[in-house]
Amino acid sequence: MARLRWIKRLLLGRLIAFSLLAATIPACGLDVFDPDIITPEDVADPSAIPLAIVGMVGDFQFAYDDWVLYGDLITDVFLTAGTFPTRREVQERQMLVQNVSINTDLWEPIHTNRASADNAVANLTPLIGDPEIEDQALVNEGIAFGQYYGAYARVMLAEMFCQSILGGGFPELVNYEAAPIGPDERMQQALTLFQQAEASATAAGRADLATAARVGQARANVWLGNYQQAAAVAATVDPDFRFFSEYSSNDPSQYNEVYGSTYGDPGRIRWTVGDGTEATRHFEKFPFFDEWVALGLIQSPAPNPPFQAFDSEIKVNLQLIYGGGGAPPNGTGQSTPIAIASGFEAGIIQAEAMYRAGDLGGAAALINSLITNPAANPYGKAFSPVAFTGAFEADIAEIGRAYQAGLWLTGQRMGFFRRLLRNDGVDFFLAAVPGRDTAFPVPQQELDNNADISQSCPTGPPWS
Repeated sequence: MARLRWIKRLLLGRLIAFSLLAATIPACGLDVFDPDIITPEDVADPSAIPLAIVGMVGDFQFAYDDWVLYGDLITDVFLTAGTFPTRREVQERQMLVQNVSINTDLWEPIHTNRASADNAVANLTPLIGDPEIEDQALVNEGIAFGQYYGAYARVMLAEMFCQSILGGGFPELVNYEAAPIGPDERMQQALTLFQQAEASATAAGRADLATAARVGQARANVWLGNYQQAAAVAATVDPDFRFFSEYSSNDPSQYNEVYGSTYGDPGRIRWTVGDGTEATRHFEKFPFFDEWVALGLIQSPAPNPPFQAFDSEIKVNLQLIYGGGGAPPNGTGQSTPIAIASGFEAGIIQAEAMYRAGDLGGAAALINSLITNPAANPYGKAFSPVAFTGAFEADIAEIGRAYQAGLWLTGQRMGFFRRLLRNDGVDFFLAAVPGRDTAFPVPQQELDNNADISQSCPTGPPWS
């Protein structure tokens, strides 16, 4: 579905360009006027700022959905219920650089998101303080959104890819950055942009966006091992706060694709939650499957009909937080929003920092206040409490369960796995699959188009 939407978007843009060009060709003669569709001056005009924000939001959503799906595929939440061999490579943790799905579903959309956000910031920043621009708050709002979504794109690159370059496989964006950099440097960029986004959003009077940027700062700091800085900024976020990626049932390009791929397209389910019974999927099981079923977050097995996997040999276990009458504001089908920043995440980040500082009792109390009380939990459920013993690997696994208790299917798990492996040497990636990839490779299209990058990852496969 993602690839079809991507192709449709490209074709639509070319169709519009061709239509406008054709309108300028005289009935006789060969003179052709080739206009720009949107000039830099158009983008920098304050009247275009709301449209620029909408464009950034759309580009972010397009990248975010597949980031959630593919990240949860490699970290044992989902298993493939379809027949795409490129997706099987992800689940098997044995990916080729020629994997087309990685390029079209992840690399290109993330870079489109990043480019649209960065360009908005570059075009709008010169308008700050311009005496001819009366609505400075609107200018700051556009910049804040650009900085926020640009930061989030870098989080995606850092958490998912072994290394990255700000090119994205598009010839017009190649050489945007001279050489590839690693995940930590990329996350530092994200942290800086989240800090800038908070300042810009505050200047624009957008308290919600400023708070979301603080959650982003906490997430980036945790990755970088700055646990106390992460806790300090997370402590400023109200526990009830949530900032959403919004979707709509008006048009397929606006659908919640996580819902569509795992619930909302009966007969064509392509991602399902593993229950440990599928031999062809190495008996893969989501570690918290039984508790999630008991709490009504997973339906196992799903009724067949109407729910059937694209690969008819695979049993469908439905996630129920997007669709299926899940907890408010969920259960609304293709228009179901996804929380991309929340007070819940901020609270768990604080608790992890407390644990790492030696306050096991305080960490457990904070986590349990969030996961055992339905009124405090985003899914309205009472999860079983955590109890720490001082054994780091077992305790950090419980913190991982706590993250999932309020951030399930929001794209958090991939980053959690990778930072634990990188920072602490704790490997939560499933060992039963044949491959050992713990990150996604830079795809072949980037290697072919970008003279500044010669190898997918510094050490080669397995990608890490």
